[in-house]
Amino acid sequence: MKKFCSIAIATLHLLAVDASVIRADVPQQLRNQLVMNAHAQAILAIPFPLTFKNTPVGKAIKPGTELRILPVGDSITYGFLSDMDGGDGNGYRLRLREDLSSDTVVFAGTMTSPVGNMTDGYFAAWNGKTIQYMENNVGPSLEQRPNIILLHAGTNDMNPNSAISTEGHDPVAASQRLGYLIDKMINSCPDAVILVAMIIGTCNADQAPQTGMFQSLVPDVVMSRFQAGKHVLAVDFSTFALSNLRDCIHPTNQGYQLLGDYWYDFITQIPHDWITEPIGDDPKRKDNLAMHLSTNLPLLALLGLLFVLMHLFFE
Repeated sequence: MKKFCSIAIATLHLLAVDASVIRADVPQQLRNQLVMNAHAQAILAIPFPLTFKNTPVGKAIKPGTELRILPVGDSITYGFLSDMDGGDGNGYRLRLREDLSSDTVVFAGTMTSPVGNMTDGYFAAWNGKTIQYMENNVGPSLEQRPNIILLHAGTNDMNPNSAISTEGHDPVAASQRLGYLIDKMINSCPDAVILVAMIIGTCNADQAPQTGMFQSLVPDVVMSRFQAGKHVLAVDFSTFALSNLRDCIHPTNQGYQLLGDYWYDFITQIPHDWITEPIGDDPKRKDNLAMHLSTNLPLLALLGLLFVLMHLFFE
């Protein structure tokens, strides 16, 4: 009886402290259970969804560990219109890399923008495409084994124009497709942390109601995977002010910068031990000029014409 009371007292004490100070005289089975309890409590302490805290830039995420980041999404991730009015054409990616100045950052993905000026502005995003399209086409980018995936998907699925929302614009059905896309990412990159956006809102009256409903469904989609032990978290972009939108859908230049700050802030909130060294070598890249030429056919045609004219002139 005396031994039982001692164990009980030790148990109450250990539940109130970090598992790292577990006493050696507690039976091993009980110690293991306490470690599991402490771990579960630590996980449950993660806010859900993550909210924007405006963390000062330059915070080291995990010194000594490369951040191989894969941005996934549609035109908002692509950076559509971010080259307008003096913009740099990089969407949020350059701002995010600048915010992560204390870390080594490599962008994964098989796509790049012909108007961006980054040498490493890679991503997996497609203008005007839906969640289903992303699932069908993201595979090659996942093979690059990012350790952080930034997923912002569903804007086009909420569009009332059926030519854009090719699978329909029902928020519930779209949230199910989002779950399938997340599952594909988990299966392809089990070591990666996946941050799933409650997408930014819209001031388009025909699209706003279903967008709001879709935003509200994202945390539940993510929570079921989180509770299964997967390193996936919902992140809240619903506080992204609509005044930061150029056309009620895409961010202004300033809005894209803020989008990068949001992603940085959410990355700083990832549990430290979730981020591990990325699997395999960094992605092998084509020459940057060649990549830009291959995605900018008008420029390539102009260069060809100039070459022909120069040849005729010097004959």
